[in-house]
Amino acid sequence: RAGCSTLYQHTQCFFTGVRFSRAARRRCNSARDGPSATPGGSQQRPRRTLGNTSADASRWIGSRPAPGTDRGGVDDVVGTRGGTLEGSLRTKPHLTTFTGGGGYGGFRRSRSLAVTAAAAASIPTSRIPTSPHVSLVQGASRGIGLEMVRQLLEQPNASLGGRPAAAGGYVVATCRDPAASAGLTALHLAYPDRLTLLALDVTDVASIEAAAAAVTLRHGRVDVLANTAAVLHVPGEMAPETSINRIDEEAMMKSFRVNAMGPVMVVKAFAPLLMEATARSGAAAEGSGFIARPAMVAILSARVSSIGDNSLGGWYSYRASKTALNQLTKNMAIEFSRKRHPVSFILLHPGTVNTGLSAPFQRNVPEGKLFTVERAATQLLEIVGAKGQEHSGMFFAWDGQEIEW
Repeated sequence: RAGCSTLYQHTQCFFTGVRFSRAARRRCNSARDGPSATPGGSQQRPRRTLGNTSADASRWIGSRPAPGTDRGGVDDVVGTRGGTLEGSLRTKPHLTTFTGGGGYGGFRRSRSLAVTAAAAASIPTSRIPTSPHVSLVQGASRGIGLEMVRQLLEQPNASLGGRPAAAGGYVVATCRDPAASAGLTALHLAYPDRLTLLALDVTDVASIEAAAAAVTLRHGRVDVLANTAAVLHVPGEMAPETSINRIDEEAMMKSFRVNAMGPVMVVKAFAPLLMEATARSGAAAEGSGFIARPAMVAILSARVSSIGDNSLGGWYSYRASKTALNQLTKNMAIEFSRKRHPVSFILLHPGTVNTGLSAPFQRNVPEGKLFTVERAATQLLEIVGAKGQEHSGMFFAWDGQEIEW
């Protein structure tokens, strides 16, 4: 706690969104300042504040406690399988940075705590968080999701033009196995203080809840939640049906679990964080002249989900699961518009994008209509940044045009 706060103080940044218990602060202060004098002993050592000098910060950040010293768990890797997350949140409330290792929602000590305050001053500004804004991308291991993460970190305006607070903010990337994604690993090495990697499987409620608990501990809010995860085909297991005779019950259920039920269960777990972001944005905007923007949930649907636009038939499971997703999202938009701290919901059609999901079906795509992931992510994030509560419950194509249900 002391090391991390001092590091951020000397880089003119704020470490926000994490609440520390008094017991946690006492443990960190004890490790930093040494034990107090016992009754009847020598005079008690004066307690330092977090406003130490750079030299003092370097001594603390670069040091390691003696063997047997209570480190408060900052070096532990804590998995969430087997019910260990709840105990970890209760006994180690000051864990700093999370990774996907150690099971769902594992976390470990940030490497940034090992650098000195002088070295921290040389870190490029784009790699240091300058805003408490939190963007979460679900399905971030590859394709559109991975590119969204990259742009949120690298673009000066985070590609969210209508949400200036997103620039320099935090990004959370979730997927089933973050450690297996070379793209996420590279981004995490480049932006260790801004990017958090968490394991989340939309078909596993326990992993969803664990990820939400980890984000609560680390940030305490989610301003933008983009869900990009979907399934259309799995080699040797499922494929789009061109005839009713090819419908397989298990494959259809998989489509519904991933494409329709999964995003709803994610919103259910992250709802308190979304409403908290709306509340904090509103409080920050008071007297500032800026218009507060409610938290936003953007879910990737598909034009083939439109009943009114369906003139070709086929793709029974995928079409129906995305149509169900549209109805569920509309329901959530209505419910959360009535909250004291509302949350906006929009559905997005990305077009045909050059990813693994569309690879087997690109042969008949018209020239100029097969988008790169870079273009697709930019177009979608621009829509997310531009839309507000007045657009909640609406379905937009990649060009901003509304799609009929």
